[in-house]
Amino acid sequence: MTDAQKDYEVRRQRLASLDDEDLYDDAPKRAPERTGTNWGLLIGILVAFVAIAFIVFDGLEAETYFFSVDQAVEKGEGIYGKHVRVKGVVETGTIDGTAGELGHRFKISEQGVSMSVVYAKALPDTFQEGVEVVAHGRLDDQGTLHADEILVKCPSRYEGQPPTALDPQASL
Repeated sequence: MTDAQKDYEVRRQRLASLDDEDLYDDAPKRAPERTGTNWGLLIGILVAFVAIAFIVFDGLEAETYFFSVDQAVEKGEGIYGKHVRVKGVVETGTIDGTAGELGHRFKISEQGVSMSVVYAKALPDTFQEGVEVVAHGRLDDQGTLHADEILVKCPSRYEGQPPTALDPQASL
């Protein structure tokens, strides 16, 4: 028998005489089962709760109210400094500023009540006197709306005809 065969036989006999526990003696031991408070889980739950509370309270502060001009003026000081959306019609002769440039001042009205609007950006292309707009911004203590955004209601020329008014032969 060669030396390699003898060495193999010795190792085989030694392995055969070992118990299963001895075979795996160098294997990593299981961590003992934990008992008591799992602090990592509690801290994770606490962090999640704080994050959710922050999102909820931050959302409440960013609340935006929607009014028509007459409703906003009626609310008065109660909405000063708050974010609002105000709907009204642009009054004739009140637009101050050049089209296509920054910085405009105008008035919107509803039900005979008007409000001044200041807008530092360029107005939409469809903005003109007599159109209905929604201005989004903050009201100062003078009742002037400092708008961040102006939305113009699409004029009726963009609306299609009702389906009953269409010519049935036109689709042929």
